[in-house]
Amino acid sequence: MKKLIIAAGLILALAACSNSEEPSVNGNTVEDGNSANENNAVDHGIDEEQEESAGFTVDDEGNVIEADVPEGKASELLAAYDEYIAAFNSEDIDRYMKTIAQEPDGFDREEDQAALSEAFEAYDTQYETTDETIVKYEEERAEVFATLSVNMKDANSDDAVEQEGRQVVVFKKEDDEWKVTSVHFIGN
Repeated sequence: MKKLIIAAGLILALAACSNSEEPSVNGNTVEDGNSANENNAVDHGIDEEQEESAGFTVDDEGNVIEADVPEGKASELLAAYDEYIAAFNSEDIDRYMKTIAQEPDGFDREEDQAALSEAFEAYDTQYETTDETIVKYEEERAEVFATLSVNMKDANSDDAVEQEGRQVVVFKKEDDEWKVTSVHFIGN
């Protein structure tokens, strides 16, 4: 079971690679995991000084605020998001890599492909998403928020683990198609 939990961390790390240059450090203090921002429930530790920061905003009731997106563009972007999730769930590495940008901003494409190929062989993993919402939209870059449940089972035993959280997938346009360029995961 310990091996499965470590592997779940690996899958989530692959799915949550970001371009933050600061290492994550846990000093085992009461401040670990807390944002310095008073709105840390919304900030999620994202560096707003980054030129291309990612995130989402919630209203007074805690609902994710949707971006203003032309209807046809919204359908196109959500279809790209659906294909990204379906390709991952199919565990078809070639199909999955077609959803990834040639030069992603948040991770190394070849390292991601190699690690994910190994994980697909060792584990049966499924993403289940809800609340899919486009939270930022520009002509060449967009972000899709979703609540994500990752169900992971060891391919050789009955050991299983589930992780839930919120995810922001950042897309950029390549050859007039939306491709995943970075992914941010905030675990519950």
